[in-house]
Amino acid sequence: MSFTLQPEEWALLQHLPTQDLVDLAADLDVLIPADVDKRTLLELCVPRLVERGRRSGLPFSKYDREDLEALGAAERAALGRIQGVEPDVDAILRAGERVYRTIERERKGIDPVAMMLPSLLRPVLRHAVEQGQDGQGA
Repeated sequence: MSFTLQPEEWALLQHLPTQDLVDLAADLDVLIPADVDKRTLLELCVPRLVERGRRSGLPFSKYDREDLEALGAAERAALGRIQGVEPDVDAILRAGERVYRTIERERKGIDPVAMMLPSLLRPVLRHAVEQGQDGQGA
């Protein structure tokens, strides 16, 4: 199933720097076309972020608490399943902080996923919910 940004999501994301999106796409092994279309690139990256989360978790820090607390029940449940924990903000943060620390130890410089995830969290979780409540469906 392909992913399409909703108009309100695109309105919030269209001003993201192209280079940041290209870095994210490269990190997620998304084929980057010669003529970069930001919306298409975002729509290719969101499912890959869900896949990455299922494989190794998603990075979060204490600064993400407010965003996580603002999530709806279905989104928080999907994120809890992606992270392999209860759909509780504290549990999700602890798991995300472990992922974040692992990334910091293994990488030099800024991690594109950690940098872009806060901006893309709503579309990522919408996709996870649409994919069968946890990113594994259809």
